[in-house]
Amino acid sequence: MNLNFVAANIDRHEGYVLGKCLERYGGASYENAERLKRFKDWSINYEELPCFTNCYLENMFDFYTETEGFIEDKVISKFGASVYEVCKPKLSEGKDKCEIAYKGFHCMVNLENDPFVVIDGMDNIDMDAKLAMKDCLHKFDQSEWQSFGDYSRFPVKEPIPCYSRCFLEKLQLFNHRLHQWDIRGLNTKLNISVENANTAACEAMAMKRNRNICAWMYKEFTCYAMASASKEN
Repeated sequence: MNLNFVAANIDRHEGYVLGKCLERYGGASYENAERLKRFKDWSINYEELPCFTNCYLENMFDFYTETEGFIEDKVISKFGASVYEVCKPKLSEGKDKCEIAYKGFHCMVNLENDPFVVIDGMDNIDMDAKLAMKDCLHKFDQSEWQSFGDYSRFPVKEPIPCYSRCFLEKLQLFNHRLHQWDIRGLNTKLNISVENANTAACEAMAMKRNRNICAWMYKEFTCYAMASASKEN
């Protein structure tokens, strides 16, 4: 979901829609662009640009129309079932279509990157893994949770230092006595299948382990995850 609203980063159609929906507020000015960049910070009960969201959704997406409101199956397709269930009450809450559009959309874009919602939406991992991942998040300051989404890009440096070690050890996916990964467990718990995958680089990492357990566990785990993803592609 693009909520940056910076002219250089939007396509022609979105630029047209933004211009159309901002006409009554002075058009696509710098001031309005700054307001829209703060969309997630707007109060849930106060839309800074009244009725903007209704216009934007009606002209930009297929999961909302002025006549039907939010369309369940298309909302789920766009945001996921977990976000839909949490925001469901707000998708029909309001005195008019503008308030409903704003409250519903504001709720969804604020939740789509919430780590607990993201974890709930991971259909490919088992319940024990989800519980471990959620439990480990509570061990870190909430200011670090915003980095959770960075894991999907497999960065070299772990976004939340020591988070991976926490849930991997809770799931007993690494045997510290034998210095070995539970390859079968990675598959059954986290859907990371390395059978027939190229894991030579991952195994070579084991020869370079140092005292920073969090760092090398993250790197090796990430390596196996990337090998599994590459095999599927």
